[in-house]
Amino acid sequence: MKHSASIWDGEVGTSRCIEVVHWEGDITPEQLANVAHQISADWQMIDMQLDPAHPQHGNAYHLRRKTDDEYEEAEYQKRKAAFEAKYAGKRVWVHGYHVDGDEAAGTDQPFFYDVMFSTLFITLDDIEALCDKHYGEGIWEEYSLYLDDRLPEPLAIDF
Repeated sequence: MKHSASIWDGEVGTSRCIEVVHWEGDITPEQLANVAHQISADWQMIDMQLDPAHPQHGNAYHLRRKTDDEYEEAEYQKRKAAFEAKYAGKRVWVHGYHVDGDEAAGTDQPFFYDVMFSTLFITLDDIEALCDKHYGEGIWEEYSLYLDDRLPEPLAIDF
């Protein structure tokens, strides 16, 4: 089956068609967007047409180019999901802190709370909810995570 897509510099029907591409077999939206990037940096929309023999021929398929903010959010969500999958169910220590000082003046310093807590890692949202519980909602700004077996050496030991 031979499919095609027209690449547009704006919304389909209200702009100029930059190029029409053809391919055989399946293609992901990401692969199609990469093809459009190679053809023109100005593309905004892709209008796909499936081969007449395809069972879903006749349906309209449009791929809109993501804005920079949408792209960055999508990339962040991918990295977050990969991180959560890697550490789910592992015991972690959480150390919350906030930053005191002025970043522009170069006097900003992290202020770490005296209390660390340990939990089984599920999601980053769960960690943030636990930080609210342990440090106070709106009080902490950031946190560091340590795997149970990678906890840093203590600076002092109480005898």
